[in-house]
Amino acid sequence: MYCGNTDADRAAFVWMVKNSVVPRPIAWVSTVSTSGVANLAPFSYFAPITMDPPTVLFSVSGPTDTLDNIEATGQFAITMALSGQEELIAGTAATVAPDVDEARHVGLSWAPGVGIAVPHPAGAGPSLECELVTVQEFKGSRLVFGEVLGVAVDDYLLREDGRLDQDVYHPVGRMGGATFTRVDNWVRHAIPDASP
Repeated sequence: MYCGNTDADRAAFVWMVKNSVVPRPIAWVSTVSTSGVANLAPFSYFAPITMDPPTVLFSVSGPTDTLDNIEATGQFAITMALSGQEELIAGTAATVAPDVDEARHVGLSWAPGVGIAVPHPAGAGPSLECELVTVQEFKGSRLVFGEVLGVAVDDYLLREDGRLDQDVYHPVGRMGGATFTRVDNWVRHAIPDASP
């Protein structure tokens, strides 16, 4: 079977692409409106794009309170959801009125931002506190670039040396449609030294 971008069924082609590139990390993006309403929404077209300074990117399609808030305030946080939070992630993807706080709507509480004035969902994974770099239009979507200013992490997710403990930290990834995956196993392979 071959599914191409000239096929009559465009939706099947797009579906095949997005369900092939998995698992995708989920950016659980929190923002605050100019009137002080907190907002939380998941985006799975998301990636870190530079190492130093750490910069991230996520893609927005259609109108969203998330992007409106980021453009108005210049700040946002990206939190990594944990195993067991899949239903909460799905709940925060629902379309609600701009004056509804999605986190509280699904039963989450907020932890205050540390270096920025944007909270992040309490009890979740690491939260990347970001400052907006730019928003670029690209093929009908908006690409949101943010520089990570700091990372807020619950101590129980850390080893004694301050690094994330892979035996404890189990983030959630996005598969296709309403399907999620849990990162709870891995394989280590050292990169070999270059031959002389």
